[in-house]
Amino acid sequence: MKSPTLHNILKLEVSSLSAGELRLSGKYGPILDDFLDEALRIEKAAAENDIPLRIIGCLAFRLKCPEYVDLHKKMGREVTDIDFISYYKYNKKVRNLFRDELGYYWVPPGFARATTLRDLFVDKERGRKIDVFYDQLDFCHLIEFKKRKRLDIEKPTIPLAELFLEKTQIVEINAKDLKDLVIMFLKYDVTSEDDDSQINGYYISKLLADDWGFYYTVTENIKKFINFLDSVEHLTEEQKKLIMKRALKLRVMIEDEPKSRGWKRRARIGTKKRWYKIVHSMDGTTKL
Repeated sequence: MKSPTLHNILKLEVSSLSAGELRLSGKYGPILDDFLDEALRIEKAAAENDIPLRIIGCLAFRLKCPEYVDLHKKMGREVTDIDFISYYKYNKKVRNLFRDELGYYWVPPGFARATTLRDLFVDKERGRKIDVFYDQLDFCHLIEFKKRKRLDIEKPTIPLAELFLEKTQIVEINAKDLKDLVIMFLKYDVTSEDDDSQINGYYISKLLADDWGFYYTVTENIKKFINFLDSVEHLTEEQKKLIMKRALKLRVMIEDEPKSRGWKRRARIGTKKRWYKIVHSMDGTTKL
């Protein structure tokens, strides 16, 4: 017997509500049709309630690279949902905000949520969902935010280093993820200093120097990314060279960073043992 999909769950939930219940509208006005406008409406409301709620995924790349949004669209990158991350200690405030003030339906724990470090909210009228993760992004590899207070670095998005890792932690990286990286490397250089105004190569290389599996996935994805550039028709040759130069710079930094004993022990085993976590989302895919 097949497990129910998110689509079927939402369809069942929506069918159980009246028309009035579908048109929820809270303190901060109605839900907006445009993904980016809605994400910013939510982030602003969270900030007014002292909740550090940061945008992740495709929309974060567009916010960080506004001059390349048209390029992003020309490459065929579509926005399909809105995702956030916050600290778990704010989870009750987040639920109350979405449910009581922003006009969303909160999906209670169960099949729809395999971990307490995630909340799922639904805009039933549009059939649109929002994921809010807490403290970490734990997919093929773990990206931790709480210990280093990485959500305090900037707003409304997570830092560039985590945006890079969010995409390159995916073992089966696909074209949409690579398109996100294109606009990031086109706009930002890689820095060897602990500087989050650019792509923080210092932070990334030190993080990966203690985790061989994460290192292996990321470096393999950098290779895939560089190969992908040739297929992007909307880039000039100069832009491709610039992007490649920056990606290679980061790869060299990662390779040159002194590795921990644990990293070296795991490297000796290599790919003979699985180095990543298998991720099954509700529709059977890994996204962000």
